[in-house]
Amino acid sequence: MFGLFEKKYNNPTLIEEMAARQERWFVFLEKLEARMEEVSTAALPELRHLFEEDTDPYKRAHGRMLAGLLGQINEMRTKANTVRTDSIIDFVTATECSLPQITSRAGREYYDRLFAFKMACFNRHDVFEEKIHEAITLLQGAAGEEDLEAAYQEQLAAFERIRDKYCCKQCGGNISIPKMFFIATYIPCPFCQSQNTFMPSTGARMVLGQARSLAEQRTAHLLRRYEASNPRQPDLYRQYLRAMFDEWNKIVPDMAAENEKFHQRLLNDYTNHHL
Repeated sequence: MFGLFEKKYNNPTLIEEMAARQERWFVFLEKLEARMEEVSTAALPELRHLFEEDTDPYKRAHGRMLAGLLGQINEMRTKANTVRTDSIIDFVTATECSLPQITSRAGREYYDRLFAFKMACFNRHDVFEEKIHEAITLLQGAAGEEDLEAAYQEQLAAFERIRDKYCCKQCGGNISIPKMFFIATYIPCPFCQSQNTFMPSTGARMVLGQARSLAEQRTAHLLRRYEASNPRQPDLYRQYLRAMFDEWNKIVPDMAAENEKFHQRLLNDYTNHHL
C-alpha cells in the first residue's frame, strides 16, 4: 500500500503519509464548516420571516425551507462520514494489518504514531459534529422549538408501513427490512443471497441528523435540574449526560459505539473544566 512498508522499522514515507492525510482531513472539515456556517447564517433571517408571515397553521412553507436547509447540513455530514471511512478508517485498518509485529521499541513507535494519527482525526471529527449540531439547533430554533418527537414517531410509523414491501432485484423474492436504517445499507435476499441496496427516505435520514436534538428534548428536565442547582452539582450533569446519550442510542442504535466515545470525551471535558 503506497510502498509504505518496504523498510521494516525505518519508514519515513508512512509518517509523511499520515501527516498529509491528517492535514487534508482537517482542511476538508474546515471547508465544510465554513460552508455550513454560511448556509445557516444566511438563511436565518428569511427562515424567521417565513415562519412569521406564513398563514398556514401547519407552517408548511417554513417546514419545507427548514427541511431543505437541514438536508444540506446532513449532506455535509454524509460527505464527512464518507471521507472519514475512505481516507482515515480504511487507511488505519490497512496499515495495522501491514505493520510488522511489535518486537522492538522502534516497532512500537509506529503503532503509537498510527494511534495518535487516528485519535487526532477522530477528535477533529467530534468537533465537526459539534458544529453540525450547533447549526441544526440554530436553524430549528429560528422559530421556536420543533416537536421532534412527533416527527420521529411519524417516521417510525412510515417505516412500519413499507418495511415488508421490498422485493429482490435479482429474483423478485420478498425482503423484510429488519430495522429502520438511516443511511444506504446492503440487505441480503433470503432466497438468492444477492445484495440489495436499501435507500432510507429523506425523513429517515433527517432522523439521524436530529437524533441528538430529540434526545436533548427528552432529557431537558434533567439539564434544567442541573442548571437550577446552586452550587452546580457535577453528579446532576453526569446523570443528564448519561440519560441523554442513552436516549440518543435508542433512537439510532447503530451509532451507539461511536456515541459512547463521544460521551466519554464530553464527560472528560466537563471533568477537566470543573476540577
